[in-house]
Amino acid sequence: MKNIRVWDLPLRLFHWLLVFCVAGAYFCVKSAGITEGWLSETGLDWMTWHSRFGYAVLTLILFRLIWGVVGPYYARFTQFIVGPRKIIAYVRTIKLHTMTWAAGHNPLGAWSVVAMLLAFGVQAASGLFASDDILFEGPLSGLDPAISRFFNSIHHASEWVLVALVALHLCAIAYYSVFRRHPLIRAMVTGDVPADRPMDAKAPARSQDNAATAIRASIVLLICAAFVFWLSQL
Repeated sequence: MKNIRVWDLPLRLFHWLLVFCVAGAYFCVKSAGITEGWLSETGLDWMTWHSRFGYAVLTLILFRLIWGVVGPYYARFTQFIVGPRKIIAYVRTIKLHTMTWAAGHNPLGAWSVVAMLLAFGVQAASGLFASDDILFEGPLSGLDPAISRFFNSIHHASEWVLVALVALHLCAIAYYSVFRRHPLIRAMVTGDVPADRPMDAKAPARSQDNAATAIRASIVLLICAAFVFWLSQL
């Protein structure tokens, strides 16, 4: 069966880099509190690496927000964010076992993307203001003690929100992959979906995963990285 390219390469790289950086930040912050064992003997400054992963996450989130406006068709927020009526209609198709897998995000998946971007964005941004007065100080933590305490509390309190969102995301992938036979993971690796999936009527006939897309994505990423680097040096 022939395939069609839906997910562009920059979007796929964003997805897997975000997975890596979030996992790295979580691993580092948990390792920082370990005082015995081989982790404590590595000599690594875990909180420094935690902040580096945090800067990378913030860069990626900013990139995705911009890419959701200037990226290819299926990467744009206007393509997959829908209202409550379409969400309710989609949920009914699940209950009636009449659901079909169209190219791109389904209504529930679309809002899960928005929720995760918002949650990880708030977590990364709040880290800029956070400080524990011992191991870590964000570059903006010295602006005002009250503001620093406020964002510090958000940074710590939202940890379980992020864990819950990731767990729900993994459960949804398992459900669609095992019970609905939708190759979501393969699609996010290759960017392709089977050609028999319903395409959006407004979607371009040809894939926009080309050199021009790569150049545009590189420019956006460089701008985001430069902005986050500037923030880190304040």
